[in-house]
Amino acid sequence: MSPSLARDSGTVTLLKALLLSAAVVLILWSLATPPGLLAAVAGTLFATLLAHRLEDARLRMINWVVLGLGLVLAGQLASRFLSAFASFLPPWFTLMTADALVLGSTAFGFFLALRLCSSRWRVFSVLELGIVVFAVAHAFADHRHMRIHQPRFLSDWAWSHGLEPEPVLSVLGVTAMALSALLLLRVSRARRLAAMFLLFLGGILVLLLGEQPRLDVPKEDELGVRGNENDKDKDKKQGGGSRKNNKPPEPIAVAVLHDDLPESDALYFRQAVRSKLTGDRLVEDGSGTFDTDVPTRFPAGSPVRVATPQVPAFHRRLHTSMFLLVDHAQLFGVGFPEELAPLPNPNPRRFVAAYDVDSQFLTRPIERMLGRTAMPADWSEAQRKHYTELPPDPRYLELSERLVRDVDPRFVGDDIMKALAIKQYLEKEGFYSLEDKTLEGDDPVAQFLFGDLRGYCVHFAHAAVFLLRSQGLPARVAIGYGVQTQQRGAGSAVLIFANEAHAWPELYVDGVGWVTFDILPERSDEPPSPHVDQDLEAALGELARKDPPNTLEDTSPLVIPWELIGFAAGSLAGLALVLAFGVKVYRRLGRGSHRLVYRAVLDVFSDLGQQRRKGESRERHARRLAARAPSFVPLTSTHLRLTLGHDDPESRAQLEALARATRAELRQHTPFFARVGALLNPVGWWFTR
Repeated sequence: MSPSLARDSGTVTLLKALLLSAAVVLILWSLATPPGLLAAVAGTLFATLLAHRLEDARLRMINWVVLGLGLVLAGQLASRFLSAFASFLPPWFTLMTADALVLGSTAFGFFLALRLCSSRWRVFSVLELGIVVFAVAHAFADHRHMRIHQPRFLSDWAWSHGLEPEPVLSVLGVTAMALSALLLLRVSRARRLAAMFLLFLGGILVLLLGEQPRLDVPKEDELGVRGNENDKDKDKKQGGGSRKNNKPPEPIAVAVLHDDLPESDALYFRQAVRSKLTGDRLVEDGSGTFDTDVPTRFPAGSPVRVATPQVPAFHRRLHTSMFLLVDHAQLFGVGFPEELAPLPNPNPRRFVAAYDVDSQFLTRPIERMLGRTAMPADWSEAQRKHYTELPPDPRYLELSERLVRDVDPRFVGDDIMKALAIKQYLEKEGFYSLEDKTLEGDDPVAQFLFGDLRGYCVHFAHAAVFLLRSQGLPARVAIGYGVQTQQRGAGSAVLIFANEAHAWPELYVDGVGWVTFDILPERSDEPPSPHVDQDLEAALGELARKDPPNTLEDTSPLVIPWELIGFAAGSLAGLALVLAFGVKVYRRLGRGSHRLVYRAVLDVFSDLGQQRRKGESRERHARRLAARAPSFVPLTSTHLRLTLGHDDPESRAQLEALARATRAELRQHTPFFARVGALLNPVGWWFTR
């Protein structure tokens, strides 16, 4: 047995009961039915208050633990019995009643045993603190991974009052920790206050000095694709993003469209291109001679324009605004950006950069470009060599020659048909997978292409470019993000996620410009892309437009849910009744000080309608009821003597004996049905004076 601990006052016990009840609400809010939630709260409150009254009981602690576990088991059995044998009841009633039985008995039994154990052993106070902390973390867990619109009840309230949800979450978290440490940790008052002060100080520092968590820009592997550092142990790289782990994808940018969405299965946000052959792989050209159509710097103060080779007849101009949630070394835009202009950051806490993009978006599929040549006649010899150079491996030309020989005889020698034949081969024979270890050693592209053709987007992109170049077709690899339009909402904002990082080939077509030539393998071991959280997409889009996110107004006719109102009213009435009986039992135990013993006897008289009248002294009240309970007169005198300071063990023992005698006399002189009515009276204690 540990050393005895200081006994909590009634006020502290009530605060603990409310704190634990709030934790139960946070944990069960989205899991339980309304009756089940109310029963769990009532069970928690009653168990905490009852445990306070039983702390001085001279019983072994194991008895209370067994009692708590027995109550939990009893609730489970009662619920199963109800579900199995109450087929004559409505299903909804059976479900809600069973839920209330399980959660109410479980909460009551668990917290009764926990509170009694924590009154003896300090370690259980830490467990209580852990429950509260877990409840707060559980309630706000939906806010992780940049889900700023979750939990909805908090985010909507914060935005409607012009507040950011994160500081509100921080304040609530620190407050919960401080209150929990103050109330639940069984240490000296000085240590409690010190812990609370340090927690509040830490919370203030977090709010003042802390920055919005940023996602790290993924590093690149040897082929130029951005990988996920967290997946190194699994030998994965995120060239398009694996969705096999449980962590939801992180949003990295929001694109706000100012024009109608083009008719396209995917939107490609190009960030960089790789066209210079170095050894056995492609890298970015740093000479400034080639790839001049790709912006390489941020538009600081003035717009950045590039000389795009895209022909307007095959494109439409798109105007978008980009809002980055993650730092990027190079900016990106949809299609083929030709002008970037700086924008004021609408929310520096949320976005790291904001800029406008004017782009050329290809509107004609490559299949409708048959008959065109790829290599422009006006290109210099240096340009031709730069965009057709490939490793000195004869297998590239051998494979591409074999593929183009199988095309329709009507299109023999057609550059576009050659490209489509290469694309068809890679898509049909290739297998998209992120499970295989990244290829290493000399010429990793050749290992992929002339091996088992298992890889991810960057392997397919490089293989396609080398095969195209072997046929004399100018090509390069583009790096950025590929967003499937079928997965997004109907609004003007497009949310871009980290797992949508992508690499794809670009083919140059004379008279058109660069053409997105993505390779989409028919076989894959990756699961389908999840649907975009449209609420999150809309919330970030509204933040980007400086509109505080809010719920949509309901324009449907007003319908008063009378059934729901009746059910809620009945549930509240039931909860009030349970709480009233809980307070009654708590006061009736009457253990502890002489005041509590005397008050318990007064509650018995109040249940019978014999409470002290207004202006009536305690002595006169006792004499008025002496005929029914003669021992009440000396009980009152003893109580008053103890109240005036004549406190001694003999008087206290005499008080308890007189209290028992008074109750016995009342039972003897009160008719049976009057006693039953008093027992069923839930609010008699309210009138005790």
